[in-house]
Amino acid sequence: MYLLVLFLPFINAFFLGFFGRLIGTTGSGILSTICMGSSTLIAFFLAYEVLVNDAVVHIELYKWIESEIFITHVGLLFDTLSVTMLLVISSISTLVHIYSTSYMSEDPHVPRFICYLSLFTFLMMVLVTSDNYLQLFIGWEGVGVCSYLLVAFWTTRIQANKAAIKAIVVNRVGDVGVILGMVLIYKTIGSLDFLTFNGGSIGSGIMDRGYSGGGPYESPQAPFAIIGILLLIGCIGKSAQLGLHTWLPDAMEGPTPVSALIHAATMVTAGVFLMIRSFPLFEKAPFTLLIITIFGALTAFFAATVGLVQNDLKKVIAYSTCSQLGYMVLIIGIEGSQNVGLFHLVNHAFFKALLFLSAGSVIHSMTIDEQDMRKMGGLIHSIPFTYTMMLIGSFSIMGLPYLTGFYSKDLILELTYFCKNMAIPYRGSIGSPELYIQKDLGDPYPVQAYGLGPFRASAFAFWLGTVAALLTAFYSIRLVYITFIITPNSPKESLISSHINIVDKRVLTVLSLLCFGAIFVGYLIQDILIGDIEHPIVPPFVKVMPTFMGLFGMGLCLWAQRASSLLPLYRGNPLGSSFLFSIYSFLSGAWQGDHLINKLVAIPLFSFGHWGIYKTLDRGWLELFGPQGISTIALRVSQFISNLQSGVISRYALVFLSFTIIFLALGAG
Repeated sequence: MYLLVLFLPFINAFFLGFFGRLIGTTGSGILSTICMGSSTLIAFFLAYEVLVNDAVVHIELYKWIESEIFITHVGLLFDTLSVTMLLVISSISTLVHIYSTSYMSEDPHVPRFICYLSLFTFLMMVLVTSDNYLQLFIGWEGVGVCSYLLVAFWTTRIQANKAAIKAIVVNRVGDVGVILGMVLIYKTIGSLDFLTFNGGSIGSGIMDRGYSGGGPYESPQAPFAIIGILLLIGCIGKSAQLGLHTWLPDAMEGPTPVSALIHAATMVTAGVFLMIRSFPLFEKAPFTLLIITIFGALTAFFAATVGLVQNDLKKVIAYSTCSQLGYMVLIIGIEGSQNVGLFHLVNHAFFKALLFLSAGSVIHSMTIDEQDMRKMGGLIHSIPFTYTMMLIGSFSIMGLPYLTGFYSKDLILELTYFCKNMAIPYRGSIGSPELYIQKDLGDPYPVQAYGLGPFRASAFAFWLGTVAALLTAFYSIRLVYITFIITPNSPKESLISSHINIVDKRVLTVLSLLCFGAIFVGYLIQDILIGDIEHPIVPPFVKVMPTFMGLFGMGLCLWAQRASSLLPLYRGNPLGSSFLFSIYSFLSGAWQGDHLINKLVAIPLFSFGHWGIYKTLDRGWLELFGPQGISTIALRVSQFISNLQSGVISRYALVFLSFTIIFLALGAG
């Protein structure tokens, strides 16, 4: 059963890849539904055994690599983390497969598309069930390749091909961090198996390699700080954190089911999963936790600001994904709260899949598959069911009370606030940060925050996360308002397609199940995932602040949309109009991230590689002193000697006389 949950998606991908054209579109849909549905059912049985009964299952399949002291097995690890991820991956992927049979029904290559989806699911399952870093890296690279195939599925679209290339190239940066991190982990600990450091044997591994100390506070922290930063780089690339986030919005060029699968359950969550799995290593270097918190907070705030001004329906949701990933990374940086990051990951999967698949329904309802919200409007009367689904998903991501997003986002901000009022001695060996006095909050919870001089990461993260909650509500309601509520901005013919009032039963079923998840999953699983984390004692205004920010952002958005008719008044004020236009341009350009990366990184590296390495070194010095230079010299020498063999007796006599004089001169000397 433990093996079958993985191999059912692989079997589906194998048969559709080789025999998909024989069974056709209908057969592909039936086969994928059976295989993926069975995998999900098995995942629920595993959840009962592992999550409910609190068991850990480790299966060693066979010995993979044996080289001197380096021994690696192919094995599967089923613990709370991996089984929770399996549930999310299998359930969301199954619903996406079913949705795809309707969404892609008019595409001639449905079997190939579903084959890619199933292969994507299989490799993500390999990633989350691996018992060592090397096996995890196979799944890590595999989902990257599948994302390339899926984003560029419509190969005739130039933008889709560019987006796929950008995604795989940007992710290579993060992959380098993971590879170097694995090398340093083996050098430091002596093993790549997760059970090695989860079992508390990190200290002994270090001592075996000549380091002093062995306890969690005595072992040298420099190697673990470097390991943490390298793994964080991998997370930044795969989970689209600030700096390597640029591939995520462009990935919207692929079909909508791809967007839902990548953003909700698979690729972008791989980085967060890696951070949670590697948390015992991060605990050895608290300085790394501080950096993680800062990166998460900046990403949550940055993506929320950019989402305010996006006009592409799918890109608004894409930037919301980036922002929510920032919340997950933020809370992982607060020691003892990594389970809350996993909790938010699970909750996010359901309401984000609901938003993306509802967006796909909206796009299909347009005659020309329009994605620009400015060309929509008034769809509430045409597709009321989709409007309801989109509204519930938006309320859930805003964190309104008693919806799924409420239980995790509120807890993240509460823990972050609680940590900003706590202080402990910094345990790292890098720098000497200033210590802060703990405020009396009634109970000394073991949640910790780290101060570095006058700067405190948890306070910084709390306020950025709070502002991001307000902005999330603003762009979520803006999306619903512009798409469904306002007066239509396009001719009637472009808004009403032949199937706009027909709700496919498959789409209705999928959206209804995701809607159930977006409402109830947070309440149902909170005790399982975070039962050992007590809610901190915080002031009442902190408890209600996320909800207040959501309601305030909603009201601000509605007021701004109603008052948009007053914007032309700014035309009489050049200063006001130029200021607003500058802000709008800055945000719509995603803080000029692509421009900065091209200007500061891509173009200099390309110029250095082309002129410095290729032209000067490879085609220059190496060829001059290497094969080309040697061949040129040999050719010229041979040509000179060949010219001497002219057959003219007088030239032979001259050569003979010249060599005779030279030898006589050398002999005389």
